[in-house]
Amino acid sequence: MMLSSASSILSISTRAASRSQQLLSCITTRQGHTTRVILTSDVSNGININNKAGEILDVKAGYARNCLIPQKLALYAIPENFDKLGIKDPTVETLEERRERILAEEEASRLNTADKDLEAANLLAKYLGNKVLKIWRNVDSKNSQRTSPGMVDQLALREKLSRQLRIDLKDEQIHISETAVRNHDDYDLSEEDLKEIMDKIETKTPCKEQIRELGSYMAKISLTGEYTVPLKFVVLKR
Repeated sequence: MMLSSASSILSISTRAASRSQQLLSCITTRQGHTTRVILTSDVSNGININNKAGEILDVKAGYARNCLIPQKLALYAIPENFDKLGIKDPTVETLEERRERILAEEEASRLNTADKDLEAANLLAKYLGNKVLKIWRNVDSKNSQRTSPGMVDQLALREKLSRQLRIDLKDEQIHISETAVRNHDDYDLSEEDLKEIMDKIETKTPCKEQIRELGSYMAKISLTGEYTVPLKFVVLKR
C-alpha cells in the first residue's frame, strides 16, 4: 500500500516536472511575431519570472499556439474572451475614459502653452524695458514740431523693430498711443503712469493712428495669450 502511494506521488512529480520542462522549452525556443494573451493560470518560466492569472501579456505567437493555448493556461486576448472572463481590455477606452483623457491632455497643453506665452511676454518686456526706439522724420518748415512729409504709423514701427532690434511682428500686434507722453521726455514713468497710458491704447480694432508731431510716445505690443508689452519710441527731427 505504501509502495503504491509512493509510486503515485513519483508519477505526479514526474508529470509536473515534465510539464514544467515543456513550458521552459517553449519559452526558450519560441520565435516569430507576437500576440496578446490573457493568462487563465499562473505561469512561471522556471527562472525568475512569475505571471499571474488574469495578466495580459504580449508573447511570441508560437509560444501561445504551442504551449499556453493547448495547455489551457491562456486565451487569446480578443473581445469575446475578455467578455467571457469578465476582464476589461486595458487598451480599449470607454467613452468616459476617452473624454477624461482628452480633457486632461487639453488642459496640460493649455497650461504648457500659457507658461510659454507668459515666458515670452516677460522676456520681451525685459528686453524692451530700457530701450527707446528712435524714428527720424523731416519737419515742416513752418512748424518745427510737425513732421512733413511723412508720419509714423504701426507699419513704420514694425519695420523699425525688425531692422533695429530684430523683432518681427505683424501689423495687427502694434497699437500706438493717440498723443505724446507729455512731461515724460526721458520716460521716467511710474508704474501707475505707465499703466494709465497702456490702458488707454485700444487693441480691439486695427490701429489707424498716424503720428505727425515730434515727441515721446508709447505703443502696445499684443502677444499670444492676451499678454501685452509696452514699447517706448520717440519721433525726432531729422
